[in-house]
Amino acid sequence: MTELPDIRRKKIIEFLWEHDYADVTSLSSLFNVSEMTIRRDLEKLERDGDIVRVYGGAKIKINSPYEATVEERLNTNKKEKMAIARKAAELIEDGDVIAFDASTTALEVSKLIKDRQRLTVITNNISIAIELSTATHITTMLLGGSLRGTSLSLVGATIRKCLEGIYIDKAFISSRALNFQEGLTDITIEEGEAKQALIEKANKVIVIADHTKLDKLSFFQVCGKERFNTIITDRFEPLTKEQDLTIEAFREYGIEVIVADN
Repeated sequence: MTELPDIRRKKIIEFLWEHDYADVTSLSSLFNVSEMTIRRDLEKLERDGDIVRVYGGAKIKINSPYEATVEERLNTNKKEKMAIARKAAELIEDGDVIAFDASTTALEVSKLIKDRQRLTVITNNISIAIELSTATHITTMLLGGSLRGTSLSLVGATIRKCLEGIYIDKAFISSRALNFQEGLTDITIEEGEAKQALIEKANKVIVIADHTKLDKLSFFQVCGKERFNTIITDRFEPLTKEQDLTIEAFREYGIEVIVADN
């Protein structure tokens, strides 16, 4: 059964975010519709400001207004996120003060640390706070702010106010894109500024980003590479040449890169 056009177009955007580019023929086969239908979809998405059409196909627009819901993001690259989460959890020790941003990868990490002792978790993500609410040996601090329904996160100037006088051992931060030249970039200013606030208070910054984020650039710069201590990504074969070069460049710069087996 053919999907409704709006649902199909949303899935096209998600596919382009993951793969950067797709040609009309591949999209036609993937969604089981004619190439003419795909071309009409791409025309509509370009008018809406979500994509850029190029010869034979389309690319995602860097400052696209589209943002996936929490449920959509949870189901995207699930296996990769879980592999990254397992490696990230290994870095969390009893007694740590850690911070999680509002990413779904951070949510996966939170599910694996409920047995830790004397842990303090600081986050602006409601889902993470709920996930840890039954962990009796973990103190969870939910930062205040304005609610963003798409991410179930709290954002705004009050985030920094809440963090006054607080010091974080390790901040686990994800983002829409990870680039050697520009560092971490994100799709929204509000989410990006919340990540910045956590990073500013952290002794160590651990970037948790699956392979689809590598060598990508988004709308708002969160922080440059000089602020990273560690990057955890997943082992995806084959990576593009640009993704391989991105990993190598970070390592040569002196940043630890951990590659998790899926």
